[in-house]
Amino acid sequence: MSEAAVRFEGVTKSFGGRRVLDEVSFEIPRATAFCLLGRSGTGKSVTLRHIIGLMQPDSGKVFVEDEDVSTLDSRALSRVRQGMGFLFQHAALFDSLTVGENVAFPLRRHRPNLSDTDVRRTARDKLAQVGLAADYDKMPGDLSGGMRKRAGLARAMALSPSLLLVDEPSAGLDPITAAEIDQLLVDLKKEEGTTLVVVTHNIPSARAIGDELALLAEGKIVARGTPAALDRSPDPLVRAFMRAEGSG
Repeated sequence: MSEAAVRFEGVTKSFGGRRVLDEVSFEIPRATAFCLLGRSGTGKSVTLRHIIGLMQPDSGKVFVEDEDVSTLDSRALSRVRQGMGFLFQHAALFDSLTVGENVAFPLRRHRPNLSDTDVRRTARDKLAQVGLAADYDKMPGDLSGGMRKRAGLARAMALSPSLLLVDEPSAGLDPITAAEIDQLLVDLKKEEGTTLVVVTHNIPSARAIGDELALLAEGKIVARGTPAALDRSPDPLVRAFMRAEGSG
């Protein structure tokens, strides 16, 4: 087994003749946080969709835990996805379910042998982990934006996945709440050994979360490294992006 949790090999993807990903290659080591940066429309979310298997590359390969997800049938892909969590940009909670039942949903779907007591206990534990221990019976509509994001994170971690994909964790949040979400993600990596793949255009968030940052522009990764390394880049585009502290 390789050291990489995720590996792209020469991935190309086009839409309507526009090449969004152009022979993109990178590896993400296990238990690290990888932040993919770029302006809107540069292919960041397309990259996430390739990892989770919602899109297949026109050419190239995408490996998750050494399995080429672009070639798996639906049953095999479902098995691999159970090792992934996904935190959506706007949490994407089910408004008709309580907060606790939102978190319990993946457990009821993918762990049918668990008793109702065990499902509820696990859901409560996950909510406690994100600071929502008292909110199991609330409805999503009663939560603030930051609380909804926390609940979404608890649901994403319900199956204790080894890989967590995060789309714009700071979107719609004030700076203080965004920093709290960033810290939850950092703690998750440290305490659970979870590999994080975070798409963001918020530079302060990327600095807080990322062990490694990569900047995507015109279909290619134009820079990759630690935040300090990108700060020192000779490329004016990279330096300008890293100085954009107010991005978001």
